[in-house]
Amino acid sequence: MRLILLTLLLITPVSAISVSYELSPEIVLPNGYADCLIRISNPNLNSTNVYSISFYSSTVEILPSSISVGKIAPQSSYTFKVSMKSQIVGRHVVEMQISLENESITIPIELVVDDKFPQVAIVSPLYKSEVKNARIAISSPVTLRDLRIESLFNATPKVHYVGTLSGAEEVDFKFSEEIEELHFKISFYNGKSYHEIKRSLKANYLESKGLATNLQLSRDVLFTGEAVNLTLEITNLRNDEVYLIEVNAIGNGKFARDYAKIEKLGVGEKKLLNFLFSPRESGKVELRISYYDYFGSKHEIVESTSIEVLEAKALQIVNLRTESALGKTKISGEIVNYGYRSALSVGVSAFCNDSKADYFIGEIKANDYETFDLEVSCRNATLELSWWNEAGERFTTLESVEVKVFKAGESYATQGNTTPLLIAIIASIAVVAFVIYVALRHRK
Repeated sequence: MRLILLTLLLITPVSAISVSYELSPEIVLPNGYADCLIRISNPNLNSTNVYSISFYSSTVEILPSSISVGKIAPQSSYTFKVSMKSQIVGRHVVEMQISLENESITIPIELVVDDKFPQVAIVSPLYKSEVKNARIAISSPVTLRDLRIESLFNATPKVHYVGTLSGAEEVDFKFSEEIEELHFKISFYNGKSYHEIKRSLKANYLESKGLATNLQLSRDVLFTGEAVNLTLEITNLRNDEVYLIEVNAIGNGKFARDYAKIEKLGVGEKKLLNFLFSPRESGKVELRISYYDYFGSKHEIVESTSIEVLEAKALQIVNLRTESALGKTKISGEIVNYGYRSALSVGVSAFCNDSKADYFIGEIKANDYETFDLEVSCRNATLELSWWNEAGERFTTLESVEVKVFKAGESYATQGNTTPLLIAIIASIAVVAFVIYVALRHRK
């Protein structure tokens, strides 16, 4: 609102009158009304005669265009209001002509008509393949009342009610499609005039960084019968939240769990998921990731890696020894875990005919070993080694043991495992020879 105060010095003896006017709103849209409140004051001690006030303009319509005033008492004023409007954009001058007793005074009143307000602009980045959160800034050089902005495309919310706009405000609209132009309808009061206008904004879309995934293996070369840990890191690099993230693990083998779910992943948030996998052969492992955005659109990612599985078993029996006496065969040895993870519920059994013996060990840690002792009532036996890996899969190996009969108290090591015995014999002979050599030297 603009207040203009003018003091008019007259040639007549009555000294002066003052004229002021307020234009509201200061800027109007085409065909919008501005109210002009005019006050004529008489500061003198005598009455002042104002015959009429008339308004003239070729581009502005003024209602009323003329008014009769009459006498204004000493130290008093006369106030009245006219309305102005124009269809033409630009600055217009309305001449207000005041007819006094012996003089006519002309005062210019400026009316600004503008069709560029309110102004709207997109002030947030928009990304492909994401929920688009368009932040719309709306501004006006004059106060607007009962302002509402409505999206003319599929967006949430459909309408924002701003109310009184004085300066600038920002509102958000969410949508999913990549629309080239965003169309809006804006309604408001400018002064006492109601307006509905449409605005279109060109939208530019940046590439989305999406969900970043990183799949790591604890080892990529394994023994048969051991498990491997797959670690999946998921980071939300999008600019919106994602929901119901589901991961399905696929591979030729057994997973301790083959499914995982994350309810929500915020902007910039990171989660780690672990999968224990027991592969049955060399090959590829896949993790299929799916998630949903704000509007329920589904997105998918596939991460994969390869694993090599050796033919050698993770658990093996070594240093196998047998001893036969009194119709019984004693079998002993060591079970070595060559793998890089623990073996669980490890047990070894020997059986032949109707005779069977079991030896339960339990857990053997990675790169560790345990011993066992069994006794059966037969010469030829089959050894069964069994264990569970950490992924929950059971493995067994079978090994035949043949026992040669010796006299009571004698024992031997099975063929193929005599190296420790031979080394011991050679070492003993060397020690005895050294002792004899030392003794002979002392005699000399």
